[in-house]
Amino acid sequence: MKFLHALALSIALLVALWVYLSVGNPDFRFTPWIGFVAWAAYFAAGGGADGVRKSIAAGLAGALLTAVTLFGVQALGGSLVALIGLVAVLAFVLVAMADIPALAYTPAAFLGAACFFGSGAKLDASALFVCVTWCLGVLFGLLSEHIGKRLARPA
Repeated sequence: MKFLHALALSIALLVALWVYLSVGNPDFRFTPWIGFVAWAAYFAAGGGADGVRKSIAAGLAGALLTAVTLFGVQALGGSLVALIGLVAVLAFVLVAMADIPALAYTPAAFLGAACFFGSGAKLDASALFVCVTWCLGVLFGLLSEHIGKRLARPA
């Protein structure tokens, strides 16, 4: 089987598992679309161990810095002006942190931030589940790549 088809098959099978885990088991509190975004971030980072490191480090940093930003917005009274100002600072930080090699995958930082915002941006235990779901999505990416390679015919 060609690698592309083997990868497509492994992703299809793992997507079925992901939907079962995230949609079929709401008590797990995994957000399906966040897992898919992280999965895509893994492949966009080039896959492999580097893809895991890049997408987890920068994605989690983006999500956590967004939580800190929103805490600051609340501390400043929750006004639109506070939101605009602090989100602008957040954007600066998400780009500038690329000076730190472990956090240099800027797209994942913005995707992690977007996932936190998109999940409802709650400063409670749901922030933890955004991070856990992100990590699981990246790991599903790694697993799908590994299975795809195993299913592919030898070159």
